[in-house]
Amino acid sequence: MDPTENSQSFNLPDSTRSHREARGLECAQVPIAEVGEAEANATISGAASVGRTLSSLQSAQRASSPPTTMGSIAGAPPAEASHNQAKEVAHPESVPPPPPPPPPQDALNRKVVDLVLFLLLKYRRKQLTTRAEILHMVVRDYEAQYPVIFTKASDCMRLMFGLDIIERNPRVHSYSLVYALGITYDGMQHGFPGIPKTGLVIVMLCIIFIKDNCVSEEVLWQILNNMGLYARREHFIYGEPRRLITEHFVQEGYLEYRQVPDSDPPSHEFLWGPRAHAETTKMKVLRFFASVVKQDPRSYPFSHAEALRDEIERT
Repeated sequence: MDPTENSQSFNLPDSTRSHREARGLECAQVPIAEVGEAEANATISGAASVGRTLSSLQSAQRASSPPTTMGSIAGAPPAEASHNQAKEVAHPESVPPPPPPPPPQDALNRKVVDLVLFLLLKYRRKQLTTRAEILHMVVRDYEAQYPVIFTKASDCMRLMFGLDIIERNPRVHSYSLVYALGITYDGMQHGFPGIPKTGLVIVMLCIIFIKDNCVSEEVLWQILNNMGLYARREHFIYGEPRRLITEHFVQEGYLEYRQVPDSDPPSHEFLWGPRAHAETTKMKVLRFFASVVKQDPRSYPFSHAEALRDEIERT
């Protein structure tokens, strides 16, 4: 990626602006902004739905949240709390001012959406970005919330678009966007033009692997419907999903779409295609799946054993 190309002329639209103003990003070639704030915000809920869908494949339990600091304070002995209060009353000048209230969740979500749009622009331009640039161009007055915003945007990029954010230079915190799991296809020309489709390829490979390396078309669409994807219904990222999956993904070699032998009426099923086997591994896909559902890959002993056998066969 060429970090020298000037991107300072890029101004992110305020999320409260109209659909017409959001279309101003067309000149920056970020088609997701063309459809407005509602669809852009769908990247957050869409990423969450991907996680829920993958979790439901084996009913994986998400890790429970650690106890909060507030909870530990609430559990302090009453005498200690009274003593602290007495000290505050006796020395009011020593009491630090209360921290500012956190920004509303809607405001943080808008910043996440802005950062997703910004990262998509960087991906299209094949540019590096830096923490300083993100703070200046996107986060601005929300610097204290930068870790949360960056983490959520990274999750969206990985789940929705199949792109990992890699730190290239820890000294200056520079980042680039790369295909996840070794996949080399981004689908920019398929579905909604100009938006990566690698995320859906990876989701398909996860579903097939977890479903014993073969999934019927009927079961697949039941799962995809939970993600808001419906056959012959346009999606703002994937276009018409059935065509994308049964034609483009098959033509690119990531999926095999075949008729079930002796089925009457005829039915079809999906398997990994030759390009999927060549570019990634079952272990990489299992680790991706486990990271989404916040489990250790060894929590799935049968899948893990199969992935290990696949690794051994490749050596």
